[in-house]
Amino acid sequence: MACGLETFKVRGQAFRVGDRALGGWPSLSIIGLKGRPPGRVKLSEPIRTPLFQVEKELGASFQDFHGWMTPLRFSGITREALAVRSGAGVFDVSHMGRLIVSRSEAEKYAPLFTNNVEGTRPGRMKYSYVLDANGFVIDDVVSYGLESRLLLVVNTWAKEQDLRLLAGVAEVSDITEHTSMIAVQGPASEAIARSLGFDLGRWFSFSERGELLVSRSGYTGEDGFEVIGPPEQVERVYRRAVDMGAIPCGLGARDVLRLEAGYTLSGVDTDRTTTPLDVGGGAFIKWDRDFVGKEALLGRPEKKLFGFIVEEGIPRSGCTSDFGVISSGTFSPTLRKGIGLVRPRGEVPAPGTNLSFSCGERHLSGKASALPFVPWRYPR
Repeated sequence: MACGLETFKVRGQAFRVGDRALGGWPSLSIIGLKGRPPGRVKLSEPIRTPLFQVEKELGASFQDFHGWMTPLRFSGITREALAVRSGAGVFDVSHMGRLIVSRSEAEKYAPLFTNNVEGTRPGRMKYSYVLDANGFVIDDVVSYGLESRLLLVVNTWAKEQDLRLLAGVAEVSDITEHTSMIAVQGPASEAIARSLGFDLGRWFSFSERGELLVSRSGYTGEDGFEVIGPPEQVERVYRRAVDMGAIPCGLGARDVLRLEAGYTLSGVDTDRTTTPLDVGGGAFIKWDRDFVGKEALLGRPEKKLFGFIVEEGIPRSGCTSDFGVISSGTFSPTLRKGIGLVRPRGEVPAPGTNLSFSCGERHLSGKASALPFVPWRYPR
């Protein structure tokens, strides 16, 4: 981040980067954004995260993920996933969108969220959905409660739509490309945090360490922490975590780990054909408030996702049976079996029930499973 003040423009919008006098973390604000969402000029080449060079040095294989050049793997997806379960891994998740809104405009943007994100207390985090008028999922977001503002972490593929919705009613700052975000996950993560001088609090809370936000959170089912802040500072944390034994991990391992933990992936397990109630997301809906899509959800039953485990083969998205449709599947290195998340058609079968799914010309036979596949080990 720059010191002092510097003004620049993107798509004709005036941005101002300055010091902490602008109102606390982060040292970035946007001038006059209401009604016109910010965003980068579209280029033919994917955006490189600020950690691209260090990841290249560490042997990453890259992929284009919704316009971002992100590491798919380093030493191998299976090795990386097992390292997180047994020790620690570090992920670059800088592709995730990071947006800032003011608490003073909360009444304007509050109806966009199913949960009361405007009530996120300083130092705490909250999960919510963004829906369309039919109650279908546009995105799921995590809010960080700052003193006078909220930081919203959103999915990269939905960020532009999130921006349009927010900018239509309030001022919003897109700081995605001016910050980095990493996640250190695994049973050894707390020891790494202490060695870095980070004092982790309760789950889904965060603290400010200078210009860094350090949260106890993650997407693997393991204990862990995530760091957001200026790219050069986050890179130092990344390198030190690796020096302390955290294995560099790509998005391939991240997807395997979240599936083992029974977590949904926005755009895959939830999309514009599913509501939060179709995937057991009712806990993140506050019915005593007005929000976009509420009327469409009233009276709908809530269904819980369930798991499918096979000894041979790998469940894939789109496989079907009388019980439901597999929304995502993979090979579980921890269980050494194929696993899949199932959106139920009706009643959820009891764990252990024999099931058969049709996957085009082949069939997979296995058993229903409770979720998560691998028990959560974060502090609750």
